[in-house]
Amino acid sequence: MSDLPATASGLTHAALRERETDPGRARELLGLALAEDEEYEPAWRWLAELVDDPAERRFCLDRAAEIVADPATLRARAALRSTPPMPPVEVADLVEPPRPDVPRARRRKRPWAWAAVGLVVALLLAAGGMWSAWGGQAGPPVHVALVTGLTGELAEASAHMENSVRMQVDEVNRAGGIAGRPVELLVYDDEGRPDRAAAIAEEIVREDRAMYVVGHGASNTALAAQQIYKNAGIPAITPSAASPRLTDDSDWYFRSMFGNRTQADFLAVYTSHVLGATSAAVVYDDDEYGQSVHDAYQRSFDGTVTTAVPVAEDAAVDAAARRLVDSAPGSAVLAMTERRGLAMVKRLRDFGFTAPILGTASMGTDALHAALVRDEQGTPGRYTTDLHLGTPLALDSLSGPALVWSQAYEERFGVRPLWTAATARQAFNVGLHAVRGGGLALDRQHRAEDRRKIRDGLAALKDRKNSFPALLGPLYFTAAGSAQMPVSFVTSDGTRLVSAPVQLAIYDPPSPKALQDGLARGEVLRVGERYLTRRQVVATGVNVNEIRDLDTRDGTYFADFFLWLKYTGDHKASDVHFVNAVKADLKPGTPLRDVTENGRTYRLYRVADRFKSGLEFRSFPFDRQQLVFSLQNRVFTADQVVYVTDKEILGQRPEDFLRSGTDSEAGIDDLPNWRATSVRFFQRTVGSSDALGEPTTGGAANGLYYSQYATEIVIARDLLPFLLKNLLPLVLLISVTYLSLFFKAADGAAPVSMGVTAILSTAVLLNNVTSQLPSVSYTVALEWGYYAFILLAATCVLIAMLRKRLVNRGRLETERRLATAARIAYPASILAVVLAYVVAFA
Repeated sequence: MSDLPATASGLTHAALRERETDPGRARELLGLALAEDEEYEPAWRWLAELVDDPAERRFCLDRAAEIVADPATLRARAALRSTPPMPPVEVADLVEPPRPDVPRARRRKRPWAWAAVGLVVALLLAAGGMWSAWGGQAGPPVHVALVTGLTGELAEASAHMENSVRMQVDEVNRAGGIAGRPVELLVYDDEGRPDRAAAIAEEIVREDRAMYVVGHGASNTALAAQQIYKNAGIPAITPSAASPRLTDDSDWYFRSMFGNRTQADFLAVYTSHVLGATSAAVVYDDDEYGQSVHDAYQRSFDGTVTTAVPVAEDAAVDAAARRLVDSAPGSAVLAMTERRGLAMVKRLRDFGFTAPILGTASMGTDALHAALVRDEQGTPGRYTTDLHLGTPLALDSLSGPALVWSQAYEERFGVRPLWTAATARQAFNVGLHAVRGGGLALDRQHRAEDRRKIRDGLAALKDRKNSFPALLGPLYFTAAGSAQMPVSFVTSDGTRLVSAPVQLAIYDPPSPKALQDGLARGEVLRVGERYLTRRQVVATGVNVNEIRDLDTRDGTYFADFFLWLKYTGDHKASDVHFVNAVKADLKPGTPLRDVTENGRTYRLYRVADRFKSGLEFRSFPFDRQQLVFSLQNRVFTADQVVYVTDKEILGQRPEDFLRSGTDSEAGIDDLPNWRATSVRFFQRTVGSSDALGEPTTGGAANGLYYSQYATEIVIARDLLPFLLKNLLPLVLLISVTYLSLFFKAADGAAPVSMGVTAILSTAVLLNNVTSQLPSVSYTVALEWGYYAFILLAATCVLIAMLRKRLVNRGRLETERRLATAARIAYPASILAVVLAYVVAFA
């Protein structure tokens, strides 16, 4: 027992390893997992799979559904709805003992009570009907398979993939699914083994449920499954398998990140043109991934590869490190897994190797960097100095949507996402994009045709003009099916990985002449059939001092803030202006500080002016507004300069951003009736994919794109004073109108007069409340409440007229029932409206 993992997750993984050989032991381990954490939903689901008694399975599914309302769990539970639940013996101690029965005196229900019950049932049925009409999901689910190594060496990266995709499945289903159908994820563990991967691929083909596959996680497992998917006509998108052979040899396999040819090209150019090394040694894992990087790097590097060392096992790391050091290269390139790469970096530095070390994306993780920092043992920089790692995801240069996703991921799972989480989300989403746009039948009879349409939809994403707006930028594929995206390089600042000061970008020449001019000036670098440019990275920071004078009619406000820029190289990087300033071409002005040391420039500015943001009032008065001010270079495009978040910002707590830069005891907002709730900083790329009139493009131009750095301040209304001031008159009208239902039927004129007066008064009140808004073409949230009351008041007028007519005809009992029903329905309707607002905006 002492060797078992101490966490619910670890015990569950241990149970999965036992489930085939010893199901009883697996159930016992799942019981222990739930004793550790009763809210761990995967353990309940696996226990439901292992128990034999339907009553016990129903109990486990009930508990799993209470924690996570997964569509598969709900359907499995629905199939057992006639079976009473009974706890399995493994979790019997988790169930509360039954309470003794206490006899109660039975009380006869009155007729009005039955009427109230009927009204509530009617309201619930109506709500259910509206949910079905507006957002409910109907029809069989759309299945997507996720296959990766949930156990084995890639378990951590694979867990991030699964977390990210499940998170996105939840978002898609909350938004209504695909054509009203829920999306259901089918998760398979290939254990990082090619034989297991092939068996799972055959299982997916036999089940014939998945519309497409997200996976596999490693090159060797993906290649083992490749031909199986191709023969069956099932499209697959890998988030992390980078072998060129995977997509070269199959027009059914795609990749949502760069492949090893792209990675090797970037590493080769970065080695020679950024680091200035004329020689390099390559150490690589002796498998498909490492060999493909090594082969491509040797073709791309225009210096000398002094030695190339394959590593087949962990015990060979020391010998490989000594061999590399003996060859005395100007740099070292490592194409290894995170575990072996960590050991290799430490051995190289321990053996006295001081030249730059470059690592592939498999090593570009926070976990590897954290382990190196931890093992430096009081000698900062011993292992992390001059370490350059490739990655698809640099956390300091996230776009706005990617930053929101990253923060949501960390809030839900308690850790920052690895890059595999981002590329898995891209793979899942681009597949759904092809499903949505392919005109699919989504039934079993047309499944083969539907899959072909998905494959064709993915292949149609062939250039930037025809791309999918993915998390990490426009996603489109090369002719070989690999995502056309750059490799970002990160280095250590001693505590975290940050973007290297010089990056490389893929260069799409707008014209043959522009290409020749760029090559002649050395601004464009050719590597094989690919063209790259150097991109200057500017570490950018903003400290807000004050936000005030918000005018909601025109969306303008006054912002006072400090801005600083840190960069190496050309000072044109600081030639920026604010694209959404009220004053045209607003520039930061003269720097308060301007320091250049060792080629590194620091410039500090203070900006105080008016800006304009597009405000959205659909949720008024429960709206949250985003006040954004964005800077952009006036000359350089996104291929030449990119603005990323400075490490000083990354190290701060989110609540620190709400404190004024001129007075740490004061907040940043001086907005009556508003309060600032959060501040975010992110980069984004904007521009046009059109030719923009360029006469020499021949229709092949990729347009102009610029890097922007945005500060977004989210403000929320101070709601309670607003509601007290603006809704109190409406509450009084509601009360008075309700009283009209208690008049005698013969006094029909008074209730009618009260109802009409209420309608007119409500219209005046509504006009006063919304007068502070600009002219908008849509209905804001508060208006729906006023309209609901106007409808209710009109109904009261009709009821008063109908009651008088019934009395005049002598139908007194019918009139009495109508009056009673109206007096119950009125407050119930008001309550339903209030609850709708609470659900929508709480």
